[in-house]
Amino acid sequence: MENGDSFFAIILQVLVLCIGMVIVLIRYFVERKGKKSIYHQIGDKIDFSSSELSEHKNFADVIVKKLLKKMQDLSVAGDPHISDNIIGIGSAFENLKVKPQIQFDFIVLISLPFQYVLQCIIDEDDIPNAYGKILVSENWFTNLLITAWHGRQCGFLGRMCNGNYLSAKAVHERFRSLADMATDILNDEEEDINLTFLQQGPTLKIERRGAPEILVDLVPALKDDSIYLLAKIYGGQFEAGHCQDLLWTLSFSVQEKAFLEQKDLTLPKNACHKRTLQILKYLKQEEKNLETPPLWCRTLSSYHLKTLWLHQLQKTPEGQWQEKFLEERVLQLLDHLIHTLELQTLHHFFLGNTKLIKQAGSLCIPKHFLRKGLKYNLYDEIDHSIIVQSIQELRELQNNINMYTTYLLSELETNY
Repeated sequence: MENGDSFFAIILQVLVLCIGMVIVLIRYFVERKGKKSIYHQIGDKIDFSSSELSEHKNFADVIVKKLLKKMQDLSVAGDPHISDNIIGIGSAFENLKVKPQIQFDFIVLISLPFQYVLQCIIDEDDIPNAYGKILVSENWFTNLLITAWHGRQCGFLGRMCNGNYLSAKAVHERFRSLADMATDILNDEEEDINLTFLQQGPTLKIERRGAPEILVDLVPALKDDSIYLLAKIYGGQFEAGHCQDLLWTLSFSVQEKAFLEQKDLTLPKNACHKRTLQILKYLKQEEKNLETPPLWCRTLSSYHLKTLWLHQLQKTPEGQWQEKFLEERVLQLLDHLIHTLELQTLHHFFLGNTKLIKQAGSLCIPKHFLRKGLKYNLYDEIDHSIIVQSIQELRELQNNINMYTTYLLSELETNY
């Protein structure tokens, strides 16, 4: 009898212990339900609110337009015409900006003197993927009339062209020269601000009393058939020889913005897609700030990460972008990054993407850019040994991601 009572007492104690554990677990999950995950907390701290960026954006817009007006006044015959029309592109205009740096990217539209006509060429053998050349033709009758009226030619072909092609390098250098002169004039006129052009870019640094510095990237560009061609000096490894100065970068920034706006209409409320990219960008940013930064964050650009994310956004079911799945999507994006490096393949999101053909009209992208033969691998110019080391570094990051994100959050709580 005593043995039976003892056995019953033990069973009762086990039941009480189990019930206690269940109660503790219930309390834990109830309390946790109202608490944000580490990933949500990081996302909240690294994101600029629209109100935070709005004031800086408006101020930058005013300064840029003043600068462009001065550049127009300084222009001479034979210069490309600089328009007042500027187009905001990139992360600050897509709610993807990550703290702390305040930077805005603007396309500055330029045009040729009206007696010249341009044509974008992308299909020649000496043109690498994602670049084009601009063929310039002359309306001889209009040019004859202008020459007769002014008594001389404008000199555009000799200054800005190499043969029959417009030189991206010549346009870039002239734009930068005018910007430097205009900056000096504005600095003399404006008392409370200081403008400086950095070596890269042209990137304008705006400093003013009692406010954080603002960086503004100004990119002169021509528009052809809804596509923008940027006057950036080619720095790739393609053996283009004599034509390198003639290569213009194809920009799909406007199409990217349109794609994201369309996605926003179909994704769940408070979708986590933008926070997903922001967190991966912030991981890269913080790794790059280390005393000895890993190779992967020095090799892979923000454009690589964004392209990776756009592909994931296109193929992942919309319901899986609910806010509660943020951690899963970040880890999936990191895993996808490693996988593409292992395959040594990351295709341009627009060039050769046949899945976008039905959306070509709404995205304002000519269908011939989406044909299969134009597929472009963004990893083509990265050395194999660099890819191998980057995979190893990212695997290590992946294996320690919980510890690393906890550390990042503690740092953010200290700094913000």
